[in-house]
Amino acid sequence: MAAAATTREDKRASKTQSASESKSDPKPGSSVKVTINRQVTRAGALKTLERLFMSDKSVAQPLDQRSSNFIELPKRRGGCIWTKRPNKIHPDLTKGQSATIRVTPQHLRDLKSVSEYVDVQ
Repeated sequence: MAAAATTREDKRASKTQSASESKSDPKPGSSVKVTINRQVTRAGALKTLERLFMSDKSVAQPLDQRSSNFIELPKRRGGCIWTKRPNKIHPDLTKGQSATIRVTPQHLRDLKSVSEYVDVQ
């Protein structure tokens, strides 16, 4: 009977530890600073980080400037109207890069999936 009581206590202790860890997690609507602390090796993680970093205005600014300076000139090409648009600029996602993002529930899931590569403050 004593062994059963200790396992219950262990389960309760682990639940309280996980609850205290979740208190430090950012809440939706708050702003957090995300810093890359390792080189990203997974392609999926790289795309996720790129999407997160593009929500920071200072990171997305070069793309916006390029788009605003680019004049679309529609022309006929092969009998169809063809418009050349600016190429996408990918942000530099090397170790030490950081971005400040506003957290949404989806961003929380994204940050959890790339937690091995980033430091969230």
